[in-house]
Amino acid sequence: MNITQSLQKWGNGTGVRLPKKVVEAAQLKINQPLEVTIKDKSVILTPITDSSAISIDALLKGVSPDKINGEIDWGEDIGAEQYE
Repeated sequence: MNITQSLQKWGNGTGVRLPKKVVEAAQLKINQPLEVTIKDKSVILTPITDSSAISIDALLKGVSPDKINGEIDWGEDIGAEQYE
């Protein structure tokens, strides 16, 4: 199935509407979580069938020590949020 769609501006974001026949053919459901993968210049949407199946490894995929920032100094403590 080949369908041509255009990228649209939606508020501050962008999106592509999927025709009903595409949603049905891919057996997607409204509000179903999708994993978005970029391969070369292609965007691949993969349905996540069971949200409890998301592992910590999947959540941290792509995180490496060089991408982890240290602590941020927000200034001196004020009021009840003081931490020792």
